[in-house]
Order: sequence, then structure tokens, then C-alpha cells
Amino acid sequence: MNVAADKPLQKRIKRHVSGPVHTFFVVVAPGLEALCRRELAALFGDGRSLTLVPGGVSFEGRLEDLYLANLQLRTASRVLMRIAAFKAVGFSALEKRLREIPWELYLPTGEVPAVHVTARHSRLYHSQAVAERVRAAVADRFVVSAGGPAAPQQVFVRLLDDRLTLSLDSSGENLYKRGIKTHGGRAPLRETLAAAILQIAAYSGGEPLLDPMCGSGTFCLEAALMAARIAPGRLRSFAFMRWPAFRPARWRHLLREADAAVVVPVRRRIFALDKSPQSVQHLAQTLETKGLTAWVGVEQGDFFELDPRPLTAGTGLVVINPPYGRRLGTPAASAHLFRQILGRLQAVYPGWRCALIAPDSKLTEDLPFALRIVPLTHGGLRLPLLVGRIP
Repeated sequence: MNVAADKPLQKRIKRHVSGPVHTFFVVVAPGLEALCRRELAALFGDGRSLTLVPGGVSFEGRLEDLYLANLQLRTASRVLMRIAAFKAVGFSALEKRLREIPWELYLPTGEVPAVHVTARHSRLYHSQAVAERVRAAVADRFVVSAGGPAAPQQVFVRLLDDRLTLSLDSSGENLYKRGIKTHGGRAPLRETLAAAILQIAAYSGGEPLLDPMCGSGTFCLEAALMAARIAPGRLRSFAFMRWPAFRPARWRHLLREADAAVVVPVRRRIFALDKSPQSVQHLAQTLETKGLTAWVGVEQGDFFELDPRPLTAGTGLVVINPPYGRRLGTPAASAHLFRQILGRLQAVYPGWRCALIAPDSKLTEDLPFALRIVPLTHGGLRLPLLVGRIP
């Protein structure tokens, strides 16, 4: 069906999806909720209500605000749009309520989405059975089979205390996928977490930044996006682009506004270093391909032999995600390297600020100089982040 040519459907979409105010939920990694709320407040700047809850931030807005959140948020994992909420205590009533939802206003015609269900303290606790009912309701609405492969679109169902909340995923792939890197390291840091660490360390984008164990380059690439004021979602696509309610002209306007905010550096202030020739080569290729060489310089070298003074006359921020665990073989080796890093920072980087991930909280108990400890979660592991000024 040609959605654009179906005027009655377009009127319904405008009345129920494009025009009204909706509730959106920004999903974040544990511990990043406050940072994301601060990003949203800066993004909208109109004093709207932003509700902080474990796992994310809820806010109200129009469809354009959902576009903007996907495009501009650096710490978000995905953005959901709430489309229904009701009490659900039995499958018969659930099926009836699901069939009443006008799925054709939200989903591409004929596509049955992937459905993800979480259930707590609810009589409908069988997540697979709930997911099957959602897919069947969509299929019935579109008069197609529910047994085929799931479409790229995702629907999230949350059951809590017998109340069901149904949300449409607007992002598609997790937002840490910026559309920049085509390579990865052995234990790559997600871009959203790297951006959060830079924000925690109060990185301004205008000061020198050194990433001396860069690996795949996540820290320096995120720093470049921040310094250049490049929207983190500028180089990727999103699930909402396939919605019947998507307005390409409005999206292009937001992209033009984002591009107008980009700044060109007077001089290079971000420097990446790694011992691995392969890592350096891959990062250099990425910088060249994405047009970021004006912001970031990369070279092969050893952090323990590096003197930062030839790179920059002033002090700035040094960010380090050291290898640990399996990458070094033993916890003892990780601990030894961590202590060496602290010694090198103290000896060579006085006056610099640092953001250093520790492989184990026990290693933060006897530090050679005072640093603030911020708990983080990385790949399911709880890792402390150490931030502060080096004496």
C-alpha cells in the first residue's frame, strides 16, 4: 500500500502520531541516568519535565523531539515511544487490547516486529507467550503470517504488577553504534560509555586530550565528535525512518541545523597512541575516511615512553582504559600495570586531569594521589572510574 497516497490513513497518522504529544523513554546503561537527563535538559532547553528512573529518563514531546534525541544524545542506548499502557491479568483480555491498537499507524505495512518482553510481579509472567500474542495481533491487523522472520522494527513490552506498557523502538541498532568505526578492539569500550566518561571528567572539547592506550580509538573518536560539535547520530540511520509517520523534510531540517553547528579546529588538540601497529592503522584509516584527521592525530608508541610536551604546550585531559583480565593473563599482571600507569601519570603529567578505568575496586584503596571514584558498568563488569587532577 502506498501510505503517502492513502489520504485517510495520513490524516489518522497526523491525528494520532505526528500531531499529539507522546511519552518517550530514553534507555541508558546503569549509572548514566543523571548524565542523560543533563543532556536532554541542554538539548531542549525549555524547562520541560524530565523524569529520572532506574535505567533511563522519561519525557514528553512531539515526534520531532524523538528525532532530535536519537540524533544528538551521546549517552543514550535507545529511545522508545510509549504507544499503550493497560492492566493485563489474563491472555484473553490481553489479546483483545492488543487487537485494538492501530498498528498500521506505527509500523510499516505487513511487517511483524521483533518483540522483547520483561515481566515482574505479574500473573502474565511467560514472556514468550506474551510476545507471541503481540506478534499475532500485528499480523492479524496486517492480514499476514506471524510465523515469518521478525522485521528490523522492535517492540518492547514491560509487565510490572499486572500493568503492561508497550513501547516502539525508534532507534534500531543500539545508539552506541555511531556509524563511524568498522573495526573493534579485543575489549572495546562502548561509545556511549566513553562519552559518559568524558562528560564525568568535564572534557570541554577545547582542551588537549591524550588517549595513550587508544586501542580501537573509542575515546579519541568520541572526543572528536564533542570537540567538533558533530551530532553522534549524524552518520547512521534509525528505525523511525521506516515509520509511516516519518517526515523526511523535518529530518533533513534537523540535519541541516546539526551541520551548521559543526566547528573547524584551529589546531589539533586530540592525540591517540597505541603499541599495536594494527590498531593504529585501523584508527588512522577511520579518521581519514570520516574526515576527522583535523581533530585527531594518531601514532604508534608506548605510553611509558611518551613525553606529552612535544604534542601540546598546555595541560589537558589524559584518558586511559588499560588492558585487564584476559588481555593480560592474570589479575596480578593487571594490578601491576595499573600501578605502573599511576606512577607514570604522577611522574610525567603533573597538572593534567585524568580519567582512568581501574580493573578492580581493590586497587583504588591505596592510591598515590587523591582521585574521585565513580562506579561504572562495562560489559557486565563493575569497574571504578578514577577522575581528578594529577599533583
